[in-house]
Amino acid sequence: MKKVLLSMSAVAAMIAMTTTFSACSSDDEQSEQTTTSKLILDAVKYEYFDAGNATRALSLSDDKDNITTSWQTTDVVTVFKNNWQSKIGELNPHPEKVPEGSSPQRTKLEGFITYNNLKAGDPLNLIFPRPEWDYTGQKGTIEDISKNFDYITTNISVVYIDPANADNPVYSTTALFGKAQQAIVRFTLLDANGAELAVPELSITTAGNQLVKKCSLDGTATEKGGALVITPASPTNVFYVAIRNDNEGPDEYTLTAKVNNQIYTYTRTGITFERGNYKKVKVTMGFHDNTYTERDAYYNESGEEIWQ
Repeated sequence: MKKVLLSMSAVAAMIAMTTTFSACSSDDEQSEQTTTSKLILDAVKYEYFDAGNATRALSLSDDKDNITTSWQTTDVVTVFKNNWQSKIGELNPHPEKVPEGSSPQRTKLEGFITYNNLKAGDPLNLIFPRPEWDYTGQKGTIEDISKNFDYITTNISVVYIDPANADNPVYSTTALFGKAQQAIVRFTLLDANGAELAVPELSITTAGNQLVKKCSLDGTATEKGGALVITPASPTNVFYVAIRNDNEGPDEYTLTAKVNNQIYTYTRTGITFERGNYKKVKVTMGFHDNTYTERDAYYNESGEEIWQ
């Protein structure tokens, strides 16, 4: 039998190499490990505005002329790693934990996040009400907008991670959800005689062709132009619509509806629906083949802008 003899230096080299590989393997395994922690933070919603007055989950005032904003326990805030890299968790608000004396726009958000190598100082991105930024499929109610189309975002930073606690809690800066990313407009439709015009579907287009349909999570429009179609559960003459228009400056809006094979329409120029604003508009619709002279818009006693 042939014997193979190894020098002491060769054996030492092999041991060192084995140790190096083992250390690298350990580091790789460590980098792939994930941690689940409870994220706890304060959160503040800002208001929609109507004629300079704070109005703005979303709910209507008793007179239906204002929108108030408060956190609902059913709200879901999605958490992403910095620059919207990947979803790492969801948070829910707890109004019962609001400090005494604070406004209904402020609450605690809590939930669990799962991540790799999170540390103090790291930024996170938050979005509400859902992580699919899409304005299509609206039903024309304030409840539908609150649940699906009332988009607001913010960024936070990790302040402290407490490994001594069983939940490994992560504490962060306050989540200040600023100006809403769309306007909310209430359209009340009337016929030429001033009667309620209940329609099964409302189509909204603009001359600038910049109505936003979908956005990436950072708020950049990925699909825009064409008609924004609102389909209620049953015919109605009142539509609440979340509108985001990327046109720079005032635009020309056209509303179109079909009732019993008759097409009604209305067009008005010089209109701006600013993000974060709530606007009430009463519209007298005309037959599609009628010609008319557009009157200057004015406001009635309840603050509605009148389009005739």
